[in-house]
Amino acid sequence: MSRTGILPSRQCADIHRTERFISVEPLSGYSLIAREDDGYVIYLAPDASDAELGRALLDALGRSRFIWPPDEPEFFKAERYMRCYRDWQQDIMSRYGYRTKREAYKSMEWCRAKRSEGRTSIYPHKRDKPEYWTDLPPDRTVVIPETADAAMAGAALRLALDRCE
Repeated sequence: MSRTGILPSRQCADIHRTERFISVEPLSGYSLIAREDDGYVIYLAPDASDAELGRALLDALGRSRFIWPPDEPEFFKAERYMRCYRDWQQDIMSRYGYRTKREAYKSMEWCRAKRSEGRTSIYPHKRDKPEYWTDLPPDRTVVIPETADAAMAGAALRLALDRCE
């Protein structure tokens, strides 16, 4: 497969917030992005400061890998993706005392952050049903210039989380 016409390199992270925690985790891949096998997740208190949020986001984005599919075809297997997702669910349920997935997802908010071409875009989502989300209109997306300023990145992330529905 030729590398001409590949997507621009990007770094991604998923951010989840409930009344009990905020989790920030790196995502890797190409056009399909997914959790890594190592299960690396940063957990913060729900009242974390902008600087703490920003440090977690910048760390997660820094760990995100751009993976060319022919180089690591196993990374893109559905079984691997589903195993990583189940592991994350089990971790939050046991770590924060949720008895059921429904309880864990009841008040959960989710954003996806993407850093590419000199800017970071944070996409809030609307929870449709427990464990399912839909995209919100583009005007809800928070976009900032690429930065190493943790407080600025954290403020942008907080704004995006507050835009979740």
